[in-house]
Amino acid sequence: MSAPTIRVINLLPAAFAVLAAILAINFFGQVTTPLLAIILAVILASALNPVARFFERWMSRALAASLTVLLLLGGLVGLGWLAIPPIAGQLTGLVGNLPSTLEGAQAQLETLAQRYPQLEQFVQPEQFQNFQAQLTEWLSSSVGSILQWAAGAVGLLFTGVVTLVMVIFVLSNPTPLIGGVLNAFPPQYRLQATRTLAQILVQMGAWGRATVTIMLATGAIMAAGLYFLGVENWLVFGVLAALGELIPNIGPILAGIPPVLFAAIDDPQKGLYVAIFAVAFQQLESYVLAPFLLGSAGKMHPLSVTVGVLLFGSVFGIVGAFLTVPFLIVIKAVYENFYLSQNGRTELTDDVAQALIRGDVGEEIEKEQEREEILKEEREKAAKARQEGQEAEQEKLSLQDVERLLGSEGQPADPTAAERPLVIEEQAPPRRSGDA
Repeated sequence: MSAPTIRVINLLPAAFAVLAAILAINFFGQVTTPLLAIILAVILASALNPVARFFERWMSRALAASLTVLLLLGGLVGLGWLAIPPIAGQLTGLVGNLPSTLEGAQAQLETLAQRYPQLEQFVQPEQFQNFQAQLTEWLSSSVGSILQWAAGAVGLLFTGVVTLVMVIFVLSNPTPLIGGVLNAFPPQYRLQATRTLAQILVQMGAWGRATVTIMLATGAIMAAGLYFLGVENWLVFGVLAALGELIPNIGPILAGIPPVLFAAIDDPQKGLYVAIFAVAFQQLESYVLAPFLLGSAGKMHPLSVTVGVLLFGSVFGIVGAFLTVPFLIVIKAVYENFYLSQNGRTELTDDVAQALIRGDVGEEIEKEQEREEILKEEREKAAKARQEGQEAEQEKLSLQDVERLLGSEGQPADPTAAERPLVIEEQAPPRRSGDA
């Protein structure tokens, strides 16, 4: 009977990996604002690169980049000049009418409780009054901390200016930056890194342009729909719907709740119409508007995006939720170009996934194995053909050397070449370490 073997497992690499992950999460949690500025600069530079290339036909690259950023800044200032005054007026009216709105909500709930007595235990006037008092206290404290709001606005403005400056630097001369990133990889991985970086830049630029377009379209359509339905503060809710597009999948749903609630407090029937309109528009956006505008800007499953929002949002807060799609674009590009393409690996077809759902995956797996064997044979044949082609080319070059040496018709090209014997030098075998 053989003695039992003892296998020692070294857990230090796993422990160091976990520690590194914890430190990385803690580090990125502390630098969320600079990280947001850097990622926004990359996204804006990728999105504005086609515009800068268009202006580059008539001016230098640096001047084209500066003009592109100035046009963007001018558009934002003009939009703010037109939209901020009415939005501020409606927002002030919304806050001022909040007590009367809460009283109307309380009256609606009491009427509902009288109509349906089983709901009376869930509708207590004392609880609603406590909520109203807490909300009023929170609003008073928020108004009292005006200096903190001003400091936050100044910090946000400074971050925006720094982001625009970084966009100008990236657009003006991107070659050294891209070259520096690619040269950081070992030579054997540089081609994969180039493909990865190209995929990231293209998809981030497309995602940035599509996101801005969807935000503008969503805000305009929601504001117009609420206006025709007779909802007060329709412009504020339109802006809220546009900002909700910054958080994929979850943001639009959360942004659609406030107008429904405020409309229902004013008139339950109007609230029903607003809810129907919001749901119908979200379906239109999800299945028509977003796929048409996003196109190839990621090609990610909605479940992956939703899980990413939950994970990154729980770790990095609202900034992580906003940066979910850029993070997933980077992860997907690295996975496809470094892992999936290694050793000729290919993605499984959709037939295998559908067979898994049906429960008869055995036949599809056999087909997939046959397909992999065929691809493997084709790769081996291609490699063999390349090798034979290289050998034939080498023989052809050797024959050409002999023909040049002997002349075109068997006569020596050099008069003295016929008198010299053709010597074929053989390479001496390598000396062994034990030979004298």
